[in-house]
Amino acid sequence: MHCTGLTVVHGLDITSFDVDVVDVIDRARGTSARILVRVSGPAVDATGIGPGFSGSPILCTGTDGIARTIGAISESIGEYGGHTALATPIEAILAQPAQPPGATRSPTATGTSMIGTQSLAGPLTIAGLRPSLAQAFVRAARKAGRTLIASPAGARAAFPPQPLVPGASVSVGLTSGDIVLDTIGTVAYADASNVWIFGHELDAAGRRSLFLQDAYIHTVVNNPLAVPEVSTYKLGSSGNDLGMISSDGPTAVVGTLGAPPPSFPLRVTAKDLDSQRVRSSVTQIADEGDVGLPTGGSPLSITAAAAVAEAAAAILDGAPARQTGELCVKATLRELRMPLRVCNGYAVDGASQNALAGAAAADVASAVEVLESYKFGTLHPTSIELGLRVRRGLRQAYILGAAGPRAVRRGHTIRVRLRLRRTGSGALSTRTLRLRVPFTAPTGLRTLRIAGTPADSGSDPNQDGGDLSLIFEPDDAGGDDAGPASLRELRETFDGLARYDGITTRLGGEERRVFNDPRMRISGEARVRLRIRR
Repeated sequence: MHCTGLTVVHGLDITSFDVDVVDVIDRARGTSARILVRVSGPAVDATGIGPGFSGSPILCTGTDGIARTIGAISESIGEYGGHTALATPIEAILAQPAQPPGATRSPTATGTSMIGTQSLAGPLTIAGLRPSLAQAFVRAARKAGRTLIASPAGARAAFPPQPLVPGASVSVGLTSGDIVLDTIGTVAYADASNVWIFGHELDAAGRRSLFLQDAYIHTVVNNPLAVPEVSTYKLGSSGNDLGMISSDGPTAVVGTLGAPPPSFPLRVTAKDLDSQRVRSSVTQIADEGDVGLPTGGSPLSITAAAAVAEAAAAILDGAPARQTGELCVKATLRELRMPLRVCNGYAVDGASQNALAGAAAADVASAVEVLESYKFGTLHPTSIELGLRVRRGLRQAYILGAAGPRAVRRGHTIRVRLRLRRTGSGALSTRTLRLRVPFTAPTGLRTLRIAGTPADSGSDPNQDGGDLSLIFEPDDAGGDDAGPASLRELRETFDGLARYDGITTRLGGEERRVFNDPRMRISGEARVRLRIRR
C-alpha cells in the first residue's frame, strides 16, 4: 500500500511524507505485530527517521476512498539512512488505556522487542544548562550506561498552546520550568481529551503522572548510521503544559488534556558574595508519589543536581579554580511539621574548573537519595529549596603552631593559642581554643593533637562527568536495604549529611570537635605537650 505519514521536522507545522507498506511482521500475535514501512519525500529524504519520529501516524486510503490511520512509526531496524522502519498497528496503540491500574508495572508484550530494533522515542533531553555543563551531564549519563541529549536551546520555547492532533510534536515532561527533562515524540492519535503518542513504551511502567506538553522542533539532526546514540534524531524544546501523561504501556503512552500532574517547586537561589548579585531559578518536578513511583525514583535527583551545578557555574560568570562557598538544602514535606535542612561548606583548591559545581551537585543528589530511600510511606514534598553562597578565591589558613599551658588538671578548661597563616596573602593571625581536659585523660606527659580540615579537591563535572555519573546509576542496594525505619530516622539520616569542616583535638584517645570558623577553612595540624595531673 502507498500511504502518507505525518510529523513535524521544523517549528510547529505538521508535514506529510510518503510511506510504502512493505510487509506485516508477526501479524498473528496481536499487539506484537509490526508493520514494515519505507519512507520517502522531501521531509525525510535527507535524514531518514530516528528518535522523535515515533508516533508519526500513517494514513492509508482504502477502496472506499476514506483515509484511515493504520498505525504509527515506532522502531528502527538499524538500516543505514533510516528510511525503513517499523510501525505499531493502531489497534495495539489504542489498546493502551488512559487510566491503567496504579502502583503496578505493565508487562511488556511478548515479541515487541525484536532483534535489531530500536525504539524511536526521543532520548531523555536536558535543557536549561550552559553548554559545557550540559555536556558534562551527557558524559556522566553515558558513563552510567544512559543516553541523554543536551539541548542547546533555552529551557522552553515560547509559542502559543498548540492543538495535539495526529502528527503534532509532543513532549513527555518529567519537569517544567527553568531546568527541563523531557522526551520528544509525535501524536499518533487523538480522541476527545485523550492523546496517544509514541507507539511504544516510555518505561512500560503502567500508571504515570507526568507533564503532557507541546513541543517545538528546531531541526532534524542527520546521522545516517541509524545505530543507538548516533542515529538521526529530532532536536526540540518543550513548550506549554497542556495536561497529564497518565499511562505508559508497551504499545503507547497516553495523556489527557486539562489539569497538569501533581508537582512541587524546586527553587534554587545563588548569591555571589563578592558582588552581592543573586540568581534564582524555579523548576516544577512531576510528583509520582501517589502512583507508587512506578520507575523506582523521581527526576528530582538529576534536576536538583543540574540546577545547583548551573547556579554554581553561572553566578560567578566563570569557573575559577579556587572557590569558597556554602550550600543549604531545605526539604519541606507534608508529612513533617518542620522542614529537613542540611548545610555544607566548600573550600575548593584549584583541582579543576567547576569543581565546586560538581561537589555541590553530588551533595544535592545525596540529599535526594535519602528522601527516596524511605519505603514505609509516601512522602509528599511541598517544596525543595537550595541556597548557594559562593565567592572567588580560597578562604583558607594553615596552622603554623600551637602553644598551651605546660601543666593541666583533669576536668579543667584550658586555652590553646593557634598561629595561622592565610593562603594567598600570607597574612598571620591567631585563634584561641578553649578546651576541657577529659576526666578520663591519662596522667603524665601527653600529646594534644590539633587537626584542621583540608581544602576540598572537588570533582570537575567536565572531566568524564566527575561524580555526576552516580546520579544516573541505579541503587545497588535494591531491596536489601530497608532505609530509614521511621520519619524520625529519616530526619536523623538527613541531618547526618552535614560534614564537619572545623578543628578537632585528640587527647588520650578521645577526639572532640572544638572550633569551626565560618569565615575560612583552617587546615594543617599541630601538637602540644601537656603534663596532666589529677
